[in-house]
Amino acid sequence: ASRRLVRAWWPSWIIKELLPFAVGILIWQLLSSLNIWPSVLFPSPVQVFWAFVADLGSGVLLKSLGVSLISLCWGFVVGAAIALPLGYLMGLNRFSRDFFDPLVNLLQAIPGLAWIPFAILWFGLGKGAVIFIIVMSVFFPILHNLLTGIRVIQPVLVEASQTLGANRAAIIRHVIFPATLPNLMTGIRLGVAFGFRSLVGGEMIASTDGIGYKIFNAQQYFQSARIVVGMLSIGIVWLLLEDSIPKQALLQ
Repeated sequence: ASRRLVRAWWPSWIIKELLPFAVGILIWQLLSSLNIWPSVLFPSPVQVFWAFVADLGSGVLLKSLGVSLISLCWGFVVGAAIALPLGYLMGLNRFSRDFFDPLVNLLQAIPGLAWIPFAILWFGLGKGAVIFIIVMSVFFPILHNLLTGIRVIQPVLVEASQTLGANRAAIIRHVIFPATLPNLMTGIRLGVAFGFRSLVGGEMIASTDGIGYKIFNAQQYFQSARIVVGMLSIGIVWLLLEDSIPKQALLQ
C-alpha cells in the first residue's frame, strides 16, 4: 500500500512542482540556441549551471547567501520588535493612534530603498546600512496589518468578555491577541518579502558583501552567468523562506 501511495504521489508532484521549471528552462535553452543575443548578455542554462557549480564549490555563493540571510534576520527582528508594540499601542489607545497615525501614513509611502542615502551617511557602507534599510521595509507591512487586524475585531466579542467579568488584560490576552494573529501572519509574510527585496537592493549599493553585492560585482565584469546564478539563488531562498512561514495562524 505504501508503494502504491508513493507511485501515486510522485507523478503528481513532478507535474505540479517541476514541470513549470522544466518548460521554462527548455524555452530559455531554445532562445539561447538561436543566438539572438551574445552569450555575454544572455547566457545559456548550461553556462549558468557550470557557474553555479563553480561558485558553490568555491564557497562564494554560500558565504554571500549567509551574509544576506543574517542581515535579513537582524532587520526583520528589529523591525518587528518596533512594529508590534507600537501597533498594539495604536490599536488599543485612541490618543496614541491619533498621535502616530499621520506620521505613519507619511512614512509608509516612502520605499525602503529611498533610505539608502541616509543609511550610507549614518552607518557607512556595510551591514549596518543594509539592516537599517531592511528595518524600514519590514516595519510598515507588519504595523499596517496588525492595525487592520485590531480594527476588524467584532465589538460583540469584547462586550461579551466584559459581561463575563474579564478585565482589560484578560481581554487583550484572550480576545484581541488571538483575533489579530491571522492579520499579523499576513504582515509578517509581507514584511519578509519587502525586506528581502530591500536586502538585495541595499547590498548592491550600500554594502561590500552579500548576494546583492555579488550580482552587482558580476555585472561590472560582464559575468552574466554569475548574475543569473545570484538571481536564481535569491528565488530559491525565497521559496524556502515562504514555505517556512505559516500562511495562517492556527488558533485553538
